[in-house]
Amino acid sequence: MKGKIFNAQEVQALISGNKTQFREVIKPQPPLGCHYTINANQSYALCFADCKTPRDERDYSKEPLVCVPPKGTSMDHRLKCPYQIGQKIFCKESFGFMVIDNSFTGYILDEWTAYKADLLITDTDCKWKPAQHMKQEHSRLTLQIKEIRVERLSEISEKDLKLEGFKTDYKIRSDGIYKKDAIKFFQESWNATHKKPEEKFEASPFVWCVSFEIINN
Repeated sequence: MKGKIFNAQEVQALISGNKTQFREVIKPQPPLGCHYTINANQSYALCFADCKTPRDERDYSKEPLVCVPPKGTSMDHRLKCPYQIGQKIFCKESFGFMVIDNSFTGYILDEWTAYKADLLITDTDCKWKPAQHMKQEHSRLTLQIKEIRVERLSEISEKDLKLEGFKTDYKIRSDGIYKKDAIKFFQESWNATHKKPEEKFEASPFVWCVSFEIINN
């Protein structure tokens, strides 16, 4: 089973049931001027630019259409999506192992997997391992893919912001209460985990938009 890394904030949103969607940058990015969609079996992204068949006349139940890329580019316009409808993936997060042993004999009395996102265990209690080292047997969350589509990152809707686990927040300042929009939280969170300029929110790359349901926790 394939795993996907989630940060502590995302894990908490998954556990609370507030997050049922994630976005992942498409690699490689399509050439400038292209627009993408998903074909019938939702496994390929297809370019809309300079296609020989008008968009509303295409039959995605047949073989993917061959698109002519913009001048000066050479690219396979059938990009394989890393996920499929119905596929199960497991959540990878920062974790460690808590051990209780007998101080006299050294025998282990109990051992269990701990998760840093729970914020219940201090760094002195557990030696944390990075999320990329987590194996399936140590994961506590399994997700099942329900829907996949393609869009630009900045096109995220208010509805999808909620599905991503973000909501409007109100804070008290000296001059009263002010509102910080969910889009700002999403932008800050995205940029904190995507360091490359071309993947930043401001660059608005094409992304896989993946909806899922949690099937165990």
